[in-house]
Amino acid sequence: MRVLFKVQIPVESGNEAIKSGVMAATIRGFAERAKPEAMYFSLADGWRTMFAVVDMASSAEMVRLGEAFFMELDASIEMTPCMNMDDLMAGLQSAGLA
Repeated sequence: MRVLFKVQIPVESGNEAIKSGVMAATIRGFAERAKPEAMYFSLADGWRTMFAVVDMASSAEMVRLGEAFFMELDASIEMTPCMNMDDLMAGLQSAGLA
């Protein structure tokens, strides 16, 4: 199942993580573990924010993929199921709506 990760990093812990190299290592580690379809970086609500689309085989992967953001960056994480166009069309067809 595709999941949209929204990871928000508080300013103070983000500043320290950048200075120490933890920010880059944590994000690289996530990318290696999750193999996201896409990753984008922006600002949201005044915090450094990462968006990533990941294909998760099971909800148990939430811990493996998200815990480092809590532990290493003091981040806030949201994980929301999402679809690409092919998923949407398959869903519409299976629901008899396409």
